[in-house]
Amino acid sequence: MSDPTDGAGWTPPQPPACACPEHIEDILDVVIASRYADPPSMTVREVLDTGDLSVLPLEQRWLGGSDGGPLHWDLWVGDAARCLYKDNAQLALDDSLIARPGIDRVEWTDREILLLGAPRLCASGVLAAAARALEDPRVR
Repeated sequence: MSDPTDGAGWTPPQPPACACPEHIEDILDVVIASRYADPPSMTVREVLDTGDLSVLPLEQRWLGGSDGGPLHWDLWVGDAARCLYKDNAQLALDDSLIARPGIDRVEWTDREILLLGAPRLCASGVLAAAARALEDPRVR
């Protein structure tokens, strides 16, 4: 019997059936420090309001090769969130993400796009994990 988290049978879980340690709604007032004086630090709510931190379920769950998946979520970390991390930080954003509970795999495919293997997290939980990854001061 195949695992429904690794192929076409996967559907994004919904609360309360997800395995998320927290949801984005629980951390909207958390402040994430900016690496610049301008723009200043932002709350998670403010980052979300820019539209530059978002997530969508993936239709294509495998990248090339046998170790290219499974991948479940397309995480967008756009320009407004760019002030919250830097490429050559002590801890890379993808490494901060993979350390979050429920995230099994991270593929950074573009400056703004990270693909995540997180079959048991709902969209809200993935956003919360991303916000917590950005909150880590080592990513700046």
